[in-house]
Amino acid sequence: MTVHDGQSATGEPIVPSVVIDFPRPRRSPVHRYQDLTITVERFGETLVVAVDGEVDLCTAPMLRDVLEAHLSRAPRRMVVDLSLVRFLNTAGLEVLLDAHRRATPGTDVRLVATTRATWWPLQLTRTDERLVVHTSRAAAIAAPRWAAGTG
Repeated sequence: MTVHDGQSATGEPIVPSVVIDFPRPRRSPVHRYQDLTITVERFGETLVVAVDGEVDLCTAPMLRDVLEAHLSRAPRRMVVDLSLVRFLNTAGLEVLLDAHRRATPGTDVRLVATTRATWWPLQLTRTDERLVVHTSRAAAIAAPRWAAGTG
């Protein structure tokens, strides 16, 4: 095919292609350690820490490090989403309680627990009475500040 004066061989005008480069969303930091993956996302003034895997004696220190690092930035609300946690023991519960204690007065810490793997340890140890726990991420993000976790 031969091109002359902006026309193709068939006589049709050649339209240059335009590439539009849309800005890509900032990738969320992902932290991985053995059986645990932690993803951090920001929704306005709310920081969501999504935990996937097993939170036990070996992986709890990693969760502690991530929570401490982000609490030091004093977000208005921190939601720790445990929806994908398959195992949660006392080491993990202590990390969650510690994060609640370390939060500045302006930071509202919430949990999301949707499975028996997370609800059972929270209830058995009465941790659910000390922390605000919701049954969905959307409810934890949308609830009024310092509201009890019923939704």
